[in-house]
Amino acid sequence: MNRTSSNQSQSRSTGHSYTDNIDVDDSGCVRICKCGHDLAISTSWTNSNPGRCFRGCHGDAGMYCGVFEWVDPPMYRRSKDVIPGLLNQLNNQEKQLKEYGEKLRHLEAREDDIMLYCLCGIVTCVIILVLLILYLRAAMVCM
Repeated sequence: MNRTSSNQSQSRSTGHSYTDNIDVDDSGCVRICKCGHDLAISTSWTNSNPGRCFRGCHGDAGMYCGVFEWVDPPMYRRSKDVIPGLLNQLNNQEKQLKEYGEKLRHLEAREDDIMLYCLCGIVTCVIILVLLILYLRAAMVCM
């Protein structure tokens, strides 16, 4: 059964508050904001809370109602120091991988062009060879 929390509940871990009446389930988790929107779980990628999940209301277009609570416990200081560096490394590697993919597609396109040029060259050589054979045959007949 849902119960309603009072105004200005405090998040235990950060002191951030979420306001207005919100529906809370039996475990104390906020599920639906009083503005009628489901509280979506998202992941924070800020340097102070990297990878930490929170629940909040997105509200109507441009009308953020301010409902917010952390789902995960606070992060250890070492995690806050290490995770952003790892994320930067991952982003750099993904960027490099994308660049290599683009270079590979470019090289494959060039390879296709080169194969086409080679094929055209081979066909041209075969045509010249056939014409040469026909010319030599005609020259031998005339002798």
